[in-house]
Amino acid sequence: MNKFLRVLTCAAALLCAPAAFAESCSTAAEMDAATKQALQSAARSYFQYVSQGNVQGITMSAIADIAANAQGVQGLLQEHQANLSGASATPRNTYLFEAGGTATLERAEFFCGVFNSPAKVGFTLNGLPPGKYGLVIMDVTGSKVPYFYSFLLKQEGTMWKVAGLFPRSRQVLGKNAQYYWQQARDFKARGQRFNAWFHYLVAKELAAPLPFMSTVALDSFYDEIQSSMPPDFPAERPMNLPAFNGKTYQVTQLFLVPNEKDRNLDLVVKYSTPDISNPGQTFLENKEVMKALVTKYPELKEPFTNLVARAVAPNGQDFGSMLPIKDVK
Repeated sequence: MNKFLRVLTCAAALLCAPAAFAESCSTAAEMDAATKQALQSAARSYFQYVSQGNVQGITMSAIADIAANAQGVQGLLQEHQANLSGASATPRNTYLFEAGGTATLERAEFFCGVFNSPAKVGFTLNGLPPGKYGLVIMDVTGSKVPYFYSFLLKQEGTMWKVAGLFPRSRQVLGKNAQYYWQQARDFKARGQRFNAWFHYLVAKELAAPLPFMSTVALDSFYDEIQSSMPPDFPAERPMNLPAFNGKTYQVTQLFLVPNEKDRNLDLVVKYSTPDISNPGQTFLENKEVMKALVTKYPELKEPFTNLVARAVAPNGQDFGSMLPIKDVK
């Protein structure tokens, strides 16, 4: 269950399926007032712990798996502490999930609201033990940047215990999902497939409070994103990148990171290498990868500030180098 500590462990999905499942969902309007009040009150209390960086408060109020992972809770709270310190939160949406049966559900799907209506919403949680759960999505005020914060709560006795924490910034470098979506469409219209794809991914990260949430509008947006992925993007398999030194590198990852200093985005490329024990040689290899990447995809020089190449050894250790992308030649 500790997988719910991290935002990206659950896949978003909304499928057209019959309603007669072991899983059921009630919206705030459908659940009884006492349950709604209990869920929202618990979420408010737990957010106070979050804004204070109170790891013990969260672990003492959590299900066993999360309570046993204080280090993971601490890492998650610290990651967002600078933005959320002293902030407060107000419930935006509240849902009640019931997962029946006696065995853990490999894929639990909850469909909420009127079926086939524009207001319907779906949630998919993987590896969910049976039980009664509440999901409270909150609007954060007083934070340094706009945030959603959501809690998955599990009923144990008379308590609603923390079963998942989901912080979600609503901006990257002061820009929201709509901005990055429009940027992606503009790049796509100009035939810049990779620039479009990267900006679509940023927009996707900001578009919804939860990565495992789906609505009619989000489904349409996700379809647009998926259809825009470059066929040679290293998503499920490495990308072969021929370099000027005669080698072909196996690129395993390409992703963006915010550069707060320059108020822009940096591009990171990771590639496999058998050995990083010689820093000087690895630096030269990193430069070869950078040069090969911007030669193959010159469009990358337009929107990004820096290019970071990270050589990854078989044991997972890596060696990174960074250059201003305009200087890579």
